[in-house]
Amino acid sequence: MTKEAIDDPETPFLWDVLRNPSFLSYNSTMENRTIHLEGTLNTRDLGGLRTMDGRRIRKNLLIRTDCLYRLTKKDVDTLSGKYHAIYDIDFRNESERTSRPEVPIPGCRIVNLSITNDHNMGKVPPPHETYGITKKRMLTLFDFIYCLSENGDAKKGMEKSYRNYVSSALGQEGYSKFLHLVLEAEGKGAVLFHCADGKDRAGIAAYLLLKTLGVDDQTIIEDYLLTNDSVKEKKSKRYEELSLAGVKDPLLSSAVMLAGVEENWLMAAMKTIEKDFNGFDAYRRDRLHFSNEEQERLRSIYLED
Repeated sequence: MTKEAIDDPETPFLWDVLRNPSFLSYNSTMENRTIHLEGTLNTRDLGGLRTMDGRRIRKNLLIRTDCLYRLTKKDVDTLSGKYHAIYDIDFRNESERTSRPEVPIPGCRIVNLSITNDHNMGKVPPPHETYGITKKRMLTLFDFIYCLSENGDAKKGMEKSYRNYVSSALGQEGYSKFLHLVLEAEGKGAVLFHCADGKDRAGIAAYLLLKTLGVDDQTIIEDYLLTNDSVKEKKSKRYEELSLAGVKDPLLSSAVMLAGVEENWLMAAMKTIEKDFNGFDAYRRDRLHFSNEEQERLRSIYLED
């Protein structure tokens, strides 16, 4: 941002930040929340983030992550010993869980809450070029991209996926159960939640949870975008691999982009809730069936001064 923009009182972003009570705590709350495990790429604690009323989320209790199928013994010991994990909430569908089953954590209950029935939401991808790629996981990604968009450009297609996460009956049922499980945990140990990469379905879960706890939208978006810091190496390796195979744009850009997240994806879900469901509070009460009383109980458990 230029000096002129900073000095301009009409600059909307600056004034939004200055009006945000959590502005002064931004650096302390957005940094140092990464949990370094050997078997995951995208694990972080929501603890430390401030709410709009100035309280802070308690640390070591609410942990978003990617899939836990590669946990090492050291990771398991960390999650059971340091964090006392009591719930492992898995938003993947059945086929994903079967192909990459969770590593069990002693004392931690695995809860399967599928947000979509199928990775491609029931769609069959149109015929498309595979560039000689033989890795099953990459071919599955190509199919997913072409289900999002027939021309292989996934950026706008992901907006539709995010809108579906919050508007479908299955998504609302899963996220409703998620909030109630977090409440049920009562802060007695960590609640782990994830999908495959810990960014899309888990990203929506983090948004719904943080919003219910009273965190402002800007902070929620900043937390969501932190995934891109965690997957920089993954993006780089994917770009190199696909470029060497001769994969061209827009498929190349889409495949690399899908290793991370884009702000417009989360915004699509947020706007859908505002426009189609009369705002977040109504959505929480009427679609997620999480009452005002339950919200207050949740805040009393997970927030501190």
